[in-house]
Amino acid sequence: MNTDALSARSRALDTTAWGEKFRFVQPRNIVFWIYLWLCISGVVKGWQMFSPLAGYYGRAMFIAAVVGVISVAVWTWWFRHVDRYERQPLTLVIVAFFWGATAATFAIAVSANGTLGSLYAKIFGQVWAQDWHAGLSAPFVEESAKGVGIVVLLALAPRLVRTAVDGLLLGAFIGLGFQTSEDLLYSVAGATKGFGAHQTDGLAHSIGLRVFSDILSHPLFTALFCAGVIYLIGTPAQPRRIIRGLALIVAPVLIHGIWDSMIALSGGDGIGVIVVIIGDFVFAFTALSIAFVWAHPREAQFVRDVLAPEVEAGVLTDEEITAAGGWRQRLQYVRAGTGHADRRRRGHIVRAALDLLADLAAAKGQDTPDVIAAREEISRLRHGRPTTVTAQGHS
Repeated sequence: MNTDALSARSRALDTTAWGEKFRFVQPRNIVFWIYLWLCISGVVKGWQMFSPLAGYYGRAMFIAAVVGVISVAVWTWWFRHVDRYERQPLTLVIVAFFWGATAATFAIAVSANGTLGSLYAKIFGQVWAQDWHAGLSAPFVEESAKGVGIVVLLALAPRLVRTAVDGLLLGAFIGLGFQTSEDLLYSVAGATKGFGAHQTDGLAHSIGLRVFSDILSHPLFTALFCAGVIYLIGTPAQPRRIIRGLALIVAPVLIHGIWDSMIALSGGDGIGVIVVIIGDFVFAFTALSIAFVWAHPREAQFVRDVLAPEVEAGVLTDEEITAAGGWRQRLQYVRAGTGHADRRRRGHIVRAALDLLADLAAAKGQDTPDVIAAREEISRLRHGRPTTVTAQGHS
């Protein structure tokens, strides 16, 4: 194979650290102990909040927990589906989720929101604070609390948290953890209204409202915020982009603030509320789309660098590598097929190319049995028959 192409592959794998493992227990890393302290503090404070209610409101809490588990499973499937290139280690994902669910929620946000709300009431009055407290407290407190999580992950896994896409995906899991705990808080609050006389009705209303609001909620906010932190700090794989970083940090704060202030902004008018909701949705998903557009070129280039030697070996075509670099390119490539069968085959080849990418990352570019098997699978899909492909790519 071409020496330059192999060198580019090696550099890309070293820069991105795709395929590397994560070790959570790091006794010599002070950030590891800070993480444990804040997460344990969050667990203790959460227990202190919920345990007195467990007796009388136990059924409501159980139902809310079950709904929360289902929600986490659905969101996790989606986030892992979006992670096209080299999935982050599961342990790192769990660490991100646990920060959002415990430290960011109970150890930081709950008390900070309460303190700031009390301060607003004293300075501006109770009526003003009731209208604007949520929109001028939660966006700053909660996005900061969750955003600290990506800095913690950078300190715990500097080799693995390197690109804006890493920030987007790990930020989404931090936000998912926060959202899960917050949904439980709101669900229990709904069940306790009227001294629990109508637990089921209150719980159902709270869950329904939270399921709707979760479409535009913490996973999206935190994904944008954490990608912005990566741009702002810079890493070996992502040169510093201060303007991009600030834009992606400010955007979720604004989106969150508008969402929490929709009643005050609309003056309580029903149509006005709908207009604010629609506008915020458009703003949020436009910002998310821009974040992926900004992140795509570097990720696509890393994919090309890793897979480029496979073109010379005859395993993949240049067009297939381009398709593996992004969902728009993949969609264009698949749609260019001459019929249903050809389009389906093209889709399978692109997925197989990404599997080969993952195997090459795990093998650090070496021809391991998994890498050879991935090449053979691509050949089988291409020709529609079992074909043996050697490490050099010849049939």
